[in-house]
Amino acid sequence: MYRKIRVIVLIVIIYFIAILAKNLYEYRVKTIDEAIGFNLDNVYKVEILRNEQPKITEDKEKIKELTEWLRGYKYKMSSTVKGKIDFSYYVINFYSHVENGFIAFDKDNKKIIIVNGYTYDVFDNSIVQDYLQSFWESIR
Repeated sequence: MYRKIRVIVLIVIIYFIAILAKNLYEYRVKTIDEAIGFNLDNVYKVEILRNEQPKITEDKEKIKELTEWLRGYKYKMSSTVKGKIDFSYYVINFYSHVENGFIAFDKDNKKIIIVNGYTYDVFDNSIVQDYLQSFWESIR
């Protein structure tokens, strides 16, 4: 009987340690490649929507420019999001031959983004949305 209780307690402790380790891993500071779940160097097409109006580019230089800009920031999964969020301002869809992903930007709060449906805090800096506007305008 005493041995069964020790085994059950040990299993419960291991379970809680696994949950803690997973949460520490998920909520660490990440690069955009880690947050989106694949290497953005493999992207062959980008669709950017501004106020639900799409523009698409397959220009490798434009895609590299965009991914390097996004790599200039660090991201941390948000545990709390407060207030109304409007993520229809800019949405960027990334297409690679194996995986796809998206990033959405809030019009008013430049410290958070959505990456594949998960809310991330922009760590250290705010998103410079002037770049998004100029990138949008540069796509023909």
